[in-house]
Amino acid sequence: MLDKILHYTIIAGIWTSFIMIVFLLYYMVTRKSIYDKIIASDLIAMPLICAVVFISMYYKTLSYTSLILIIALVCFIGTVVTTRYLNRGEVFTDDDSK
Repeated sequence: MLDKILHYTIIAGIWTSFIMIVFLLYYMVTRKSIYDKIIASDLIAMPLICAVVFISMYYKTLSYTSLILIIALVCFIGTVVTTRYLNRGEVFTDDDSK
């Protein structure tokens, strides 16, 4: 009985995560402000990570934990680089030219 409830809960979590990703992609496409698009692209990471966790639970394996860390790291670095570029006009600064 509990296995069946857990199975349906995991399936519902996977579908909910993918629906959230679709709504965030729609939000990202329809907004005109670049800052709204950055926030939406950063928010896509959370349901994507949740979907990977639920898929890992569905297959009863821990082999997807490195994928979760890679997704989080890539999204964080992408957000930082994009905001630095929008703020300064460049990503890296040349500190030697004073």
